[in-house]
Amino acid sequence: MEMYIWSTLIVLSKFSFYLGFVSIASYIFLGQVIDQIQQKAQQKTTTTPSTFLKLINGWIFVGLVANFIWFIASTGAMAEDGIRGALDSDMIELMWDSSIGEVTFYRSIGFSIAIFAFVFSVYSKPTKIKRYVFHLLYLCSLLLLAYSFSVLGHVSELAWLERITLIFHVLLIAWWMGALLPLRYACSVLAHNELFILMEKFGKQAVPMVTLIIIAGLWLSIQLVGSIDALVTTSYGQVLLFKLILVNSILLLAARHKFKLVPALNNSTGREMLSKSISIEIMIALAILVTTSALTSLVGPESYL
Repeated sequence: MEMYIWSTLIVLSKFSFYLGFVSIASYIFLGQVIDQIQQKAQQKTTTTPSTFLKLINGWIFVGLVANFIWFIASTGAMAEDGIRGALDSDMIELMWDSSIGEVTFYRSIGFSIAIFAFVFSVYSKPTKIKRYVFHLLYLCSLLLLAYSFSVLGHVSELAWLERITLIFHVLLIAWWMGALLPLRYACSVLAHNELFILMEKFGKQAVPMVTLIIIAGLWLSIQLVGSIDALVTTSYGQVLLFKLILVNSILLLAARHKFKLVPALNNSTGREMLSKSISIEIMIALAILVTTSALTSLVGPESYL
């Protein structure tokens, strides 16, 4: 029973960490868009800062808390002695000296940098130089968090090329998922021409990004399970295939956006259809994060996501 509780906490804390990680990417990769959206939103509402930015930075803080919960839950699962084992000083010291402690350290620093950047930006007078500094801090935070994926479990035993590919793959996925919430919010704020330009720009960026995500994801999957056959014959490979199906679903929706819904934005129902489609894409993205949390905790080796 205790192991079930620890496993549940590990999965939930990983899921919350992923949301915090994606939230940072959301601010970095679409920073200028967020500024534009916020300016438009302030013309329609007196809420400052916008609900959108509150949500992003709220999840960054949740990600930091979830990181510590993940460490304690991992310690408890290893100790197999209830909450007493999870809080035992000797056990905590042992886990802190392991790869789990190393990951916790990098992620704590990463989230702390992002929170500092947000707080400093709120309580200081905005300037162009400061804005570049804030974005640089967010970028450093994101890189630290992405690097943490490469030092845990099976991935840490791979060659440097695979680990660099993993970091790159994680950043691309964070970019993709991080873009969804700003785009969904833009559908309710921006004018038709502004929304069309934004979606066209995103579509052009997405084509090479999606190609790289697919190539890197398939290659890393084979490296992690050992062979193509293992993707079908092992429980870890089967869950990984399910995750890949969800990813392909998002890619199909993205293709529908680019070739059908974006050109139809000038129609009376075009904006609403695009908004609903992005909402579905967000739900699938959340399902991918849940699947990933379970995949790395309950089914197979501690892998890259």
